[in-house]
Amino acid sequence: MISEYAQRFFENYTGKKPSEFITLAQSGSARVNFIAKADKKYIITYNENIAENESFLYYSYLFSDLKLNTPAIFAVSEDRKMYIQEFLGENTLSEIISREGLSENVKSLVKQTLEKLYQLQISTQNKVDYSKTFEYESYDELPVTHDLYYFKNFVADVLELEYHKSTVLKEFKNVVSLIENLEPKGLMIRDFQARNMMVNNQKEVSFIDYQSAMKGPLMYDVISFLFQAKANFNESFKSEMLDYYIHQFEDQEIKNQLKISVKPIQLMRFLQVLGAYGFRGLIQRKQHFISSIEKGIENITVFAQNWENMKDYPELEKVIKQLSSDKTKLKIEEIINS
Repeated sequence: MISEYAQRFFENYTGKKPSEFITLAQSGSARVNFIAKADKKYIITYNENIAENESFLYYSYLFSDLKLNTPAIFAVSEDRKMYIQEFLGENTLSEIISREGLSENVKSLVKQTLEKLYQLQISTQNKVDYSKTFEYESYDELPVTHDLYYFKNFVADVLELEYHKSTVLKEFKNVVSLIENLEPKGLMIRDFQARNMMVNNQKEVSFIDYQSAMKGPLMYDVISFLFQAKANFNESFKSEMLDYYIHQFEDQEIKNQLKISVKPIQLMRFLQVLGAYGFRGLIQRKQHFISSIEKGIENITVFAQNWENMKDYPELEKVIKQLSSDKTKLKIEEIINS
């Protein structure tokens, strides 16, 4: 039904029947995407969540006006549930990383990604109407608390880890305060991962899936990208790329602020991502997320062992330590196999 509707919508826009029409596999989203080919390839997206669509379209038009590396929008249906966007490449950056590992090509693409992220962050300063955002205008108390509870509800509670409830919740409030006060702030794409980047035949990187963007710490997207579990970049490369990103800024105070924000953002991102793996993997049983749980646990465990300020959150540290226990591993296997 949706496929037929999409084909008709495409034919009305191009005036031609598609020579190729493919439904793409869904991941963590309710959106349905199709590739259609007439004179060239296009992406057709169907999504019943109109508020999400409006956010994506707002950002797309803004980014196109600023000549950024994001898809052009060619047509939008009257009901605002379907739109045709530019086809930006056959491969996601994630697929290239999976095939090549840390090849010279991948290193170059990662650098390019950080350069284009910097360009997007600088170009959009004071240009975004944050009232147009989808779920949150700013990465402040509400979304940060939500992310922390995501971890608590879908990891700590599902795996029946032991903790003192009020103590953990008080520590969560302290984490919220820490994150809210990080600078510099600007446009934060939020889900800035290699699977949301397309690479074309000219080895140009483009960004997609930015409908959840909001105002937040600039370092957030850098950490999301470099420390994503699936990419599994080695420590020296992550450190080198962090420096590469930071040194794009000329102001020394901003450079210092960015360096200070690295560890707090790592803590926040690792907890949020593991919460997502818990929900999508342990609850919804989606294979992509199940396969990432082990690496997600490793990321937060190693981080907690090495961050000197982790001692300020002793109850949360206790929860994190339990993640790598044999008891927890057995519980994960039991849930997955049940």
